[in-house]
Amino acid sequence: MNSLTVSTASATGNPRNKTALKPGRSLMDWIKLTNSSADLSGTGNKLKDISPDELAQHNNKNDAWLAIRGMVYNVTSYFEFHPGGEEELMRGVGIDATDLFDQVHKWVNYESMLKKCLVGRLKADSMLPPVKRLQSKPAIRKEFPTPPLSILSISAPSTGVVTTDWMQNSTSVTVILYTRQKGLDARQVSTSIDGKLFHIRIYSDNWLRCYDYQIHLVEAVEPSCKVTVSLTTGKVELLLRKIQTALHWHKLGDLEDVSQGFQPLSQAPLFFRRAVLTRKLRVNHNVFLFTLTFPTGQDFYVPVGWHVQLKLSLEDGSALIRSYTPIVFDLPSCKTTECPSKTEASTSLHFLIKIYSAGPFTSALDRLAEGNSSIEVSFPTGNFLESQLENKNVIAIAAGTGITPLVRIAIDILRNNRRVTLVFFNRTQEDIIWKEEFRELELKYPDKFKVWHVLSEPDEEWLGLRGRISKSILATTILGGDCPDDGSNFACVCGPSDFILETLRLLDSAGYTNETVHAFSG
Repeated sequence: MNSLTVSTASATGNPRNKTALKPGRSLMDWIKLTNSSADLSGTGNKLKDISPDELAQHNNKNDAWLAIRGMVYNVTSYFEFHPGGEEELMRGVGIDATDLFDQVHKWVNYESMLKKCLVGRLKADSMLPPVKRLQSKPAIRKEFPTPPLSILSISAPSTGVVTTDWMQNSTSVTVILYTRQKGLDARQVSTSIDGKLFHIRIYSDNWLRCYDYQIHLVEAVEPSCKVTVSLTTGKVELLLRKIQTALHWHKLGDLEDVSQGFQPLSQAPLFFRRAVLTRKLRVNHNVFLFTLTFPTGQDFYVPVGWHVQLKLSLEDGSALIRSYTPIVFDLPSCKTTECPSKTEASTSLHFLIKIYSAGPFTSALDRLAEGNSSIEVSFPTGNFLESQLENKNVIAIAAGTGITPLVRIAIDILRNNRRVTLVFFNRTQEDIIWKEEFRELELKYPDKFKVWHVLSEPDEEWLGLRGRISKSILATTILGGDCPDDGSNFACVCGPSDFILETLRLLDSAGYTNETVHAFSG
């Protein structure tokens, strides 16, 4: 079997074409090196902004930098550890290697593997494509010709960038975007109507590229949008209902920001939508379930295993931002309205959040009362592909709040009549999140769901497993008779960085490969 490389440092190496590594250059050896005091970044661990010109200067084996999703890494030390060989790794050196990386294994989470190699961020102003800003009236009229009240016949756009058009009748306005992205579906189109401000984001390429369009409409519309997508042509139609019917619009509005085409998600501008804290429930002594609800007109989908950023405005005018993964509200029943299907947009998102008394974000969040609207939620981001789960049973290995990205994955697998085995590490019984809920899930799916609780500091009454992540623990749980290795298992791991690295090392020694493991950042 192929050797497991955690999320990988390679931007280009093909995991199916392995190169024999020298003794002392295994994954375990790389992990040991990253956990040592060695300065793998070469910058004394001081992060800085890197221009494309500066990146291009580090383009040889003895001084090798590359960029993936806007972050620059020094991979000089990794050449002898790279399973794909030095030649493959050299293809990405000195450039933005995101596209090369995505051609081979875009699903891999490389942040844990390369965290000690991080040099800094590739300057955003040099990465972003030119923004099309149409503000003058002649430009607006050229982009949006005045249509008659009847539906217009629209000619096919030229190839290249995304093109737009619009049409109207007495009761509605339809905005049309020709993306030429085959295979789009409605859940890949996010919309936001906030007064007259209309924002659209369309995802493509397994959600890893996106197109943004934002316009200030000339007239008010109802806070709802009907989305129609052509799977074969990528044509997106967005139907808006006029508030003042029979009113003829002489133009659609004033464009604010429009991408010229699809760009990497990591380079897309930030966009936040306002939410209301509608529910706060205690889960254990320091973890709460927060429900954020969005007003009508805010429609979007968060892919399984992806996270969003929460922005909290403080009284002094400042703001704090943290990343969290949405979960389901009712784990045992997982009602459709609380766990969006593949065709539903989210009206509410639910988060399991641990409160730290000294943590500026969580302590401020803990003080909020239900009904507070000072929280904003970003577009989703991530790199997990749901397609990896097709026809797979899941091995879920989590520590503490690392359970959050694995909850929806588990539900998705159970809904598809496949098996989930969860090994859940905590310090004490009081720290276990959703202990009773997981027990109910076991009763509901006796042949499909199994949970193993492991405590590092149990009391004398604890009858379950004890200790930390180890070969013996995995032998008792996922490598035992209750979880047969029939070639259909896919492992998902999340927790603190050291926990992730040790777990991946153990999975590697057990024969798991890049194609059968995904590690989420803790």
